[in-house]
Amino acid sequence: MCVDYLKSISANSGYMDQQCLIVEQAIVAEFRDYLKRLPFFSLPEVCNSLAEAQGLLQKKSYELICLEVDLLSQAELDLIRSFPRHIPLVIASSRPEMALEGFDLGAADFLLKPFTFLRFTRAVNRALSTQVTSDLLVDHPFLFLKKGHSFQRFNYGDIDYIQAYGIYCKIYGKQKVDVVNETISNLEQALPSQQFLRVHKSYIVNLAKITEYSYRTIAIGSHQISLGAAYRERFEGFLRLLGKKGEDTGGE
Repeated sequence: MCVDYLKSISANSGYMDQQCLIVEQAIVAEFRDYLKRLPFFSLPEVCNSLAEAQGLLQKKSYELICLEVDLLSQAELDLIRSFPRHIPLVIASSRPEMALEGFDLGAADFLLKPFTFLRFTRAVNRALSTQVTSDLLVDHPFLFLKKGHSFQRFNYGDIDYIQAYGIYCKIYGKQKVDVVNETISNLEQALPSQQFLRVHKSYIVNLAKITEYSYRTIAIGSHQISLGAAYRERFEGFLRLLGKKGEDTGGE
């Protein structure tokens, strides 16, 4: 899982005892519990308001800010913009429309409540990658997933497609099948969206491995995967985007 890769980063880089500031109370317990499971964070500091957070940020140094937002006034937006820009910000909200506002504020990632531990570790990974040097390879093209009682490394390029298998998933690639202890929804959140796309309630495909497609099916080699009606528009949108990129490249 992502957290195991984060452990390896912290162990090899001296990146330990990071201090996180949590702003607001509603999901403090969730933030705090998840941070406890990451070995390189010390106990987070918690404040109840943006004004209090601004005061703390003027006195102390932090490596991460976790902020819960719903509706923000202009004054509150200005307060967030006054936060030190070098400290990565992770924003959580129950309102999906706040995502655009969050990224406009410079957030490293946006979490839609409720969110899983796997999704949270992905957000922390992305946030910390803004601080560490490139040789740490925070965005390395792999992740660790639990298989039985141990964790196995899966390179993105080796994954052909993923099939839901109850509360588990089957990962197909390199002419073999691995069963991992993750749901398909968790894997959809953990895998990079520019490379992997959910095309059916039971399937995620590696876009680079698609060899043929039609209105109802996608082929990866000799295997035919159903293209779910609920996912068809998104898949077709991706294909249009690819076509536009191809046209742009061809015109250069």
